[in-house]
Amino acid sequence: MAMNDRTCSMIEAVYSLPELKSCPIETTFKIIGKRWTVLIIRELLRGTTQFNRFLENIEGITPKVLTERLRELQSHGIVRRRIVSDSPIRVEYGLTDLGKEFEPVLLAAASFSMRNMPKIVFRDGKPRTPDDILMQRRQ
Repeated sequence: MAMNDRTCSMIEAVYSLPELKSCPIETTFKIIGKRWTVLIIRELLRGTTQFNRFLENIEGITPKVLTERLRELQSHGIVRRRIVSDSPIRVEYGLTDLGKEFEPVLLAAASFSMRNMPKIVFRDGKPRTPDDILMQRRQ
């Protein structure tokens, strides 16, 4: 069975479940589809933990929106907030085990864009795969 056939039959199997209450794909994108949310998760996967670092690394996000998105991600169990110091107050953010499950999702999205939209993604406009980049870094 080809991958597309397998994917279609998996999707068909999921969507034919009588127990299905709502679209699982839509449910995921309702959580991570808001502007800035994917970039926050990306930064957490890269090791960013401090509020000001998010502001530095995500161009254009405001402190108010960052606070809102972090709170939303916490309410869904994707991000944890930890007070590191009381005086002065210092907070760190991290992904929960649930949040870490987004890594393959984001890597798949990155891989798709790197292969299929290289003129937007890369300065030289040449397509690459994540494996190409890893091999290039090792050289």
